[in-house]
Amino acid sequence: MDMINVIFSVLLGVVVFVATPKVNASNLPDKLLAQKITLISGEQVTLANYLGQKPVYLKFWATWCQPCLKEMPHFEHVQQTYGDAIAVIGINIGINDDRHSVDELIKELGLTMPTAIDTNGDLAKAFHFTGTPYHLLFDKQMNLVHLGHKATESLDNKLALLAQHKTVDFLNAEQLNDNEEKLSIALNDDRVHALFFTATWCDWYLKDSRPAISQRCIDTQHGVNTLAEQYPQVVWHGLVSRLWTGEQDKKAYQKKYAIDYRVDIDKSNTWFYQYTVNELPELILIKNDKILFRAHDLSDETILKQAKSFLDMSK
Repeated sequence: MDMINVIFSVLLGVVVFVATPKVNASNLPDKLLAQKITLISGEQVTLANYLGQKPVYLKFWATWCQPCLKEMPHFEHVQQTYGDAIAVIGINIGINDDRHSVDELIKELGLTMPTAIDTNGDLAKAFHFTGTPYHLLFDKQMNLVHLGHKATESLDNKLALLAQHKTVDFLNAEQLNDNEEKLSIALNDDRVHALFFTATWCDWYLKDSRPAISQRCIDTQHGVNTLAEQYPQVVWHGLVSRLWTGEQDKKAYQKKYAIDYRVDIDKSNTWFYQYTVNELPELILIKNDKILFRAHDLSDETILKQAKSFLDMSK
């Protein structure tokens, strides 16, 4: 009888052990957990580094993003209040920004949290970034518990709970998957293709914060329109950023600039990412998948002549 009880107890223990969930389980894919975040200090971190150690709060921002700037005092307050209990990391999106502008803003606003610059778009792709500000909060087990574009009371409540080692309901991590279908563009056909990367908001949104870039967006769009008329044998294709952009925004932009060639929103961000487009606008000339020429400012006569020399090859 005693032996039966021992065997039963052992079996019960095995069942209990198997049924007990892992303490450090995460609902994120391993690839996302391993995604490297390179800080401007040179240090590299991943979400996996914090798994089982502390929650992580990521915020994507840009120096020219007005809502981002308004939220920066809140962001620094989070760092000062919860920095010991929660890993707070700022991620500059690296679009029309550089190390100097980021450093200047950090100094001006007295930001103290670790910061990264997404120069190649890897982080935007990994975390399904669609517009700034972009808040992501993960609990200690690296479960997604918050996703949004505003510093809300809900976010603050979750930060407070996690800092006190309390449980927060986690969200479906599928929200971080980019399920948009890749835009198909056949480039390997012995023809010259002109891909013009821009944003529907580049001209007006940056007017005050980045006036030079705003004017460059306007001038270069007009320049591309002129080239498209002069070189109809070239396949012209406008690609606008998916950030803050819907179909109505695209149609209004096409009408505003009287664009006759095809324009698409790069909804999957595939083409912007493939060609590492992090400065708008940008014209790229391609033949059989080979880049012939790329430039940002067609109002510069020297650059315009260079572009025309490559376009002449297509005649």
